[in-house]
Amino acid sequence: MQDIAFAALLAVIPLTGCAPLDQPSPGNVNTFSSIDEAYTAVDGILGCESDPAGEPVVPMGDGVPLTSAQKLCFENVQLDLYPDQNALQESYQLLSDSHQGKIHLVQGINWMVVDFGQMATGQPSTRNIERLANELNGEYAVVGSR
Repeated sequence: MQDIAFAALLAVIPLTGCAPLDQPSPGNVNTFSSIDEAYTAVDGILGCESDPAGEPVVPMGDGVPLTSAQKLCFENVQLDLYPDQNALQESYQLLSDSHQGKIHLVQGINWMVVDFGQMATGQPSTRNIERLANELNGEYAVVGSR
């Protein structure tokens, strides 16, 4: 039920100016050609659950999903693969504009790992996705507010 609320929340958050993100240098950041390749890399660092409960939150832009593929790592931690930079930037902006709580994330060139744990439970997340940023040369950020 929480996932439906998150999806509804993200679908109705209006986009404000989508300024370009400070992206890590493309030569240093992993890019992935499939969700399975990305999941294997994330799982190797975080040790994902084999069958986490729930469904990923689907970021929506103009009524269409922004991601090309998604997969849960833990109940409140998901991996999103994006078809292009514009979709990634729109999704980042949606998360940044959220007023439902803090959201920890790591982004790369065509992927993002999003930890909704603090937003979902009100407690600090127990997942160390900042380590993921270091190991995959991604950019770590905490976005959203109350």
